[in-house]
Amino acid sequence: MLKSIFLRFSLPILAISSICISNAYAQQRFSAGPRVGLNLSNYWGNADNMSFTPGFTAGAFLMYSSLNHFGISADVLYSQRGTRYDGPLFVSPGPSNTIDFRQRVNYLEIPVVARYFLTLAGNFRPNVFIGPSVGIKLNAKRANAELNGVEDDRFNGDNSNDFKDLDLGATAGFQLNWRAGERQRFLIDARYTLGLAEVQSNLPNIWGRRESLSNSAFTLTLGYGFGVGREYPSRYRR
Repeated sequence: MLKSIFLRFSLPILAISSICISNAYAQQRFSAGPRVGLNLSNYWGNADNMSFTPGFTAGAFLMYSSLNHFGISADVLYSQRGTRYDGPLFVSPGPSNTIDFRQRVNYLEIPVVARYFLTLAGNFRPNVFIGPSVGIKLNAKRANAELNGVEDDRFNGDNSNDFKDLDLGATAGFQLNWRAGERQRFLIDARYTLGLAEVQSNLPNIWGRRESLSNSAFTLTLGYGFGVGREYPSRYRR
């Protein structure tokens, strides 16, 4: 009789405990993979005579998704930023001359963002995201310089000392996320990153004194994610 009573009470308790444990862990999932894409970058602030210029970006990401609505991800990216300048030359031989060149600043970019998934589960899980981004300067250089419409190599070359070593920013965007195979997903990310700090360290540059100059970049990347570690089925069916 005692055995019968014990079983009568223990089985429901075990069932409830199992459900609770399942719900706690069924939502955990990690994925990681490569990412490659295009930057379209410029500066904002006192950015007269500057325009957007394309650049390359590539790296890897790690993403955690709770498989309800929330997740978090971090990227490590090689990111080409900069601008195209076409305006007055503010160093010798004087501002009566015009110069056209591309300014490239290469960063190791590390964005960490919170994600909100628009679907609870399934083959298509679009999401929106926002978070901080840190850029660690690798190098900088001027290229394709033309003085008064004529190529002039005197202005080309490394100018890494003109830019600060760290760039702090905020990034936001959206992602399209499709199931592409067993524990594999194809990702399209579109984001905008706004620099929150002055990028120049050595003033004035040959484009003159600019007290407020910060990064501004649109980025489109393609990625491929692979499940990492144990995967638990979601309790959601929609």
